[in-house]
Amino acid sequence: MLAFGATTPAHAQLGAAARAEDASQGSVMHVAQGGRVAYHETTDMNGIVVREYVDSGGKVYVVSWRGPAMADVRSLLGTYFETFLGAANATIGEAGLHTARVAQGDLVVENRVRLREFSGRAWLASALPPGVDATDIQ
Repeated sequence: MLAFGATTPAHAQLGAAARAEDASQGSVMHVAQGGRVAYHETTDMNGIVVREYVDSGGKVYVVSWRGPAMADVRSLLGTYFETFLGAANATIGEAGLHTARVAQGDLVVENRVRLREFSGRAWLASALPPGVDATDIQ
């Protein structure tokens, strides 16, 4: 099941430079760094949590989301949205009842819906830093 929402404020886009959130947009930002990954986490007024994993140069190589509504996937994927949409349309009927996975070239997107909890993640496989793999993405 693929769903596209528009309930979250603008975030940095996959493959783009990370940008600071403005608290006036109704979001709360946390920055975590340690181990193999660093990320910015925001929670908007609708309870949607978005994590932007950033490399040492400040570029977003993973976005993940979870909350009571679907995140604005178009905004989060940025220039990769059309690639995602084309691949998603080509795999209609292959997705499970509650999960979907799209892999097209360098782009991987996973989406889950369970008991009114929406979650997902998208990453650029070639941009994962050394020592980081998909299991490190939450």
